[in-house]
Amino acid sequence: MFVNNLMLLKEKLTTVTRKTTIGKALEIMEQNKFLSVPVVEGSKFYGSISKEKIYTYYYEKSIDKNCLLTDFIVENVMRTNVPVINPMQQVEEAAHFLETRSVSFVAVVDSNGDFVGIVTHHAIFHQFTELFGADKGRRLAVIAFDIQGQISKLAKIITENKGDIISFVVIDPKSLTEVKEIIIRLKTLNFDGIVAKVKAAGFKVE
Repeated sequence: MFVNNLMLLKEKLTTVTRKTTIGKALEIMEQNKFLSVPVVEGSKFYGSISKEKIYTYYYEKSIDKNCLLTDFIVENVMRTNVPVINPMQQVEEAAHFLETRSVSFVAVVDSNGDFVGIVTHHAIFHQFTELFGADKGRRLAVIAFDIQGQISKLAKIITENKGDIISFVVIDPKSLTEVKEIIIRLKTLNFDGIVAKVKAAGFKVE
């Protein structure tokens, strides 16, 4: 899936500029219950300002509170190394940035250099839920040897026993043996029968 399928569009975002006072930026975050907001001017993305960044700056610099809120601007405190991604890149790349770069969002910038939106942790988790079909059907977790044909064998057992497969996800459990965990979501009135058939075929059911 491409980033542009799950990003929050710029037009729906609350943003600040580099010249916004720290007091105003905090007010905006408090009113909207945000931890951070993008710093944007026109079509250009410059970074993010967050409560964490403001509080860290306040304690590190030992600045008078009123002075910080009124005399300092976002440009003085903001984070500029927010990862940027193109709307046509894969969602997995955005997820990697969110996992490794300690950011609230990844900025989405098109090929013209224009800011078009953000990808958040919430969007990734929602997509993860959709991928697993976590709110649909019954869950069947199977441990299978990592050999060719296991997935097709499982799929055949399920469909031949009146199971409608919603999703199929293969996970590497990082074990010492050559096995995979296969998470299946399915709709069926014959769940117990399918489990029995899967076990009889030599699979381990979790």
